[in-house]
Amino acid sequence: MRTGLTSSQVTKNREKYGSNQLPEKKLKTGFQFFMETFEDRLNQILLAMMIVFTVLAVFGQGSYSEPIGVAVVLLAIAFIGMNTGLKSQKSAKELKDRTSVHYCNVIRDGKVEHINSNDLVVGDLVIIQSGEAIYADGYLVEGNVKVDNSVLNGESDPCKKTPWKNEDSSPIIVGGKRHANSNDYVDSYSLFAGTTVTDGEGKMIVTNVGVNTVNGQTISTIDEIEETKTSLEIQLDDLAGQISKFGYIGAAIIVVALIVTNIIQLGGIAEYLNIGWIGILKNVLTVAVTALTIIVAAVPEGLPLIINLITAQNAKVMIKHNVLAKHTNKIPEAGNIQLLCTDKTGTLTVGKLVPVENVMGDKNEVPKDSVIENMFKLNVALNSSAMYDENKNIVGGNATERALLTMISDREYKDFTDSVEVTNRKIFNSANKFSAIETSGKDGKITYYKGAPEKLIDAAVSYETTDGIKPIEKEKLKEIVKSYATKAMRVIATGYSKSVLPEEGFPDDLVLVSLVAIRDDVRPEVPEAVAKMHEAGVQVMMVTGDVIDTAKAIAKDAGLITSDSDIAMSAIDFDALSDEEAKEKLPYIKVIARATPNTKLRIVRLAQEIGLCVGMTGDGTNDAPALKAADVGFSMGSGTDVCKEAGDIIITDDNFVSITDAVLLGRTFMHNVMKFLKFQLPINVGLVILSILYPIIMAVEAVAAVQILVINIVMDSLNSLSFGGEPAKDEYMKEKPIPKGSKLLSRDTIGQIAVSVVAFIGIFGITLLPPIQKVFGSDETVYATVRFALLVMMATFNGFNIRTDGFNLFKGIGKNKLFVEIAVAIFVLTFVLAQFGGAIMGCTALTATQWGITVGLAFMIIPIDLVRKAVIRVKRK
Repeated sequence: MRTGLTSSQVTKNREKYGSNQLPEKKLKTGFQFFMETFEDRLNQILLAMMIVFTVLAVFGQGSYSEPIGVAVVLLAIAFIGMNTGLKSQKSAKELKDRTSVHYCNVIRDGKVEHINSNDLVVGDLVIIQSGEAIYADGYLVEGNVKVDNSVLNGESDPCKKTPWKNEDSSPIIVGGKRHANSNDYVDSYSLFAGTTVTDGEGKMIVTNVGVNTVNGQTISTIDEIEETKTSLEIQLDDLAGQISKFGYIGAAIIVVALIVTNIIQLGGIAEYLNIGWIGILKNVLTVAVTALTIIVAAVPEGLPLIINLITAQNAKVMIKHNVLAKHTNKIPEAGNIQLLCTDKTGTLTVGKLVPVENVMGDKNEVPKDSVIENMFKLNVALNSSAMYDENKNIVGGNATERALLTMISDREYKDFTDSVEVTNRKIFNSANKFSAIETSGKDGKITYYKGAPEKLIDAAVSYETTDGIKPIEKEKLKEIVKSYATKAMRVIATGYSKSVLPEEGFPDDLVLVSLVAIRDDVRPEVPEAVAKMHEAGVQVMMVTGDVIDTAKAIAKDAGLITSDSDIAMSAIDFDALSDEEAKEKLPYIKVIARATPNTKLRIVRLAQEIGLCVGMTGDGTNDAPALKAADVGFSMGSGTDVCKEAGDIIITDDNFVSITDAVLLGRTFMHNVMKFLKFQLPINVGLVILSILYPIIMAVEAVAAVQILVINIVMDSLNSLSFGGEPAKDEYMKEKPIPKGSKLLSRDTIGQIAVSVVAFIGIFGITLLPPIQKVFGSDETVYATVRFALLVMMATFNGFNIRTDGFNLFKGIGKNKLFVEIAVAIFVLTFVLAQFGGAIMGCTALTATQWGITVGLAFMIIPIDLVRKAVIRVKRK
């Protein structure tokens, strides 16, 4: 029996051959993030503006305050981008660190140890099992396995591996870099890091670790592939493009209008040309600056930054709810799920199976210390992927196998494993639904079977009782199974045969030993969570490997089945439906029992074909295709490595309630993004219109370029934090999911933005009324200051309108105290910039009366929007 490395050998080999930890991708420096700012097209426009302003100042046609102001804002953008980039990079690294911690079982000093895969060393004896990833290169020395090598050679067919033998022609090279070709991947014994065991179990010896593995060499020499843009990112890009186009058109209009106005004022084209090339250049540059100002006004420079900030904030909140967003771009998608396919065990239920009864074919309990119990215990001990480790803890296997193993002690387990020789085995998979081991001893060959009761009952010819072996009574046995199933209990059948293990199916002398009933109760909090999902317009479907009766019982307890129209069916019946029939029934199906991976994949495909956004949960390797195909794949924290790799979001506590939280937080994300757009877009659109009207009507800039930059970058960034911090609201779970293909801005949203734009322009118009002009006087610098302060404060007041659809603007404000703090900070900052910014900001100090009127005018946006809300409420009634 192999005992693995000793502790001293582990230390020696780690020093000699290195660690199994792969090098991490080099992180960007702050300077690199800083310089990336100037790769952005919008920031290049700002840089060009700064150069133009500087040229004007050099020729005496302008003040140095404007280029200095633009430079300050550009530096602010760069430093904010650098800070955000560094924080996002840190968050991504922390997220990767949390999701990339893997464990495996090794044998050291003759004992099973559960270790971090990074601690593997050359020479380690590693236990590998179906559904688990391989973390180092090596070769098989015990057992029989099938391995998915597709990550290395693209071949989807599993490759069969058998133990290496000394007489094999190829020598084993230990240590150093592993050099492999396509033939090595498909040989009979070689195993490689990054691949997955799809069937069987065994033991391997490690030959290469870390960067010396084939997978490690590949990872260390290629750059990370960038993810494709999500639908939200594409929608936002399109929106920014449309607004920018609006700005370019506005700029073109103002260029033509101002040049024509100047020509008319000078008396004609000839007189215009007579002012000389310096005069024409000055005029053209002045017009160009005005046009650039309009473009800057139109472009929502801070939008990408804001989305990143909101994403980072939401990702942190989700972690507190046991939701780990591996792909943060899937956060908003989670909020739009219309069909959620969930597993039963551990998600809807507690996840801890407990053996309740162990009965023979006559429904009597298996007698203690009997021959029948001994056969059962031997079967459970050896015919399982679960095992006792050196600390007498049960590890490995699935929940069912671990539950069954609790029925024998660690001493009994050791006695069986030490005394009984296993000569052949068949591992459980979703196709055959049973596992088997062939043993050899003094009584000759005995093969033990364990698996789905319907499989073993149909194949058995007799069953054990205390009165001896009796002929099989299949209907009676199936009734016993059904009686347990209706009580939400899972049944596992055990049996034996005195024939060798056949290549396929069962022998013709199978004897049923016992039926074990195990139970996994519904989590107490699940029924309420399911009801919440139903209210949110999400159809919850249980897709499980359990029998139909058990699945229906759990579904009723969990609140999935609530009416006679709800359908519970087996995968066999579902697979028999045509695609069109299945699509018709899909909205009413609440349970699919005895599901296979192909069943899950078909559900996802059909649901997506009828336009549904599908969420799929999974914990096994076989769930990976469905998780990948789903719009949002939820991997369970206790799932296999392959499953977690395939998923988008990891539910760290395996609880259905956490999935409900993910949906709520996804909706919160979208609400917060939409709130920011309702805040940002009126500013951009309003600025463009004002920047066109003021030069034509008043012959002055509505708002100076540097002021626009401060508004778009500094103020908007602060407000993004306000909206990003808006808490999740239960009312979001009373809304229906947003259908696929919907436009980012709904008709109601566009209407609200339009009202804000009209209100902004109207309030600006009030400043031109004679009574107001008397207060502000004739100094244009005073008016420029008022327009700047008015726009900032008006937008900030409007933020209170936007954060709630009701009339109480302070509803729930206590849960987002940052909102009020930032609003106060913006008012203070506006006062400081306006009062003391001087020439750099294009401002001058205002009197107390002038400030009072400016604040009063800005406040008008609140009653105007309250009227809008009242009109909408009346219309809806």
